[in-house]
Amino acid sequence: MNFMMIFILLAAGFGVSFIVLDVSRVAGRRHWPASHDVVRNNFRPFAIFLALFAGPALLAHALRRMLLSGGLRTGDGVAGIAIACGWACCYGVVVVECVRLAGLPAP
Repeated sequence: MNFMMIFILLAAGFGVSFIVLDVSRVAGRRHWPASHDVVRNNFRPFAIFLALFAGPALLAHALRRMLLSGGLRTGDGVAGIAIACGWACCYGVVVVECVRLAGLPAP
């Protein structure tokens, strides 16, 4: 594994999760979880779907919002970015393997 493969995995992982997040925002506007009612809204199937398939994008969005508002220390922000990148790499591995299983040329 080289740096180019890591870049491809990051791009695939973040790309898929941001696509799922954007499609979910358009398609599931009525079912979008609200942060003011955590217990009731965050354990519905749509919220669990978002956490599973758009997790790195949601984490990156939340980290960006918290870093810009000043509500997060720099060290915590760096740790969060590392976690989001690792999570996206895991998704990237899944995407690349699915491409290979489909018989398409993959890196």
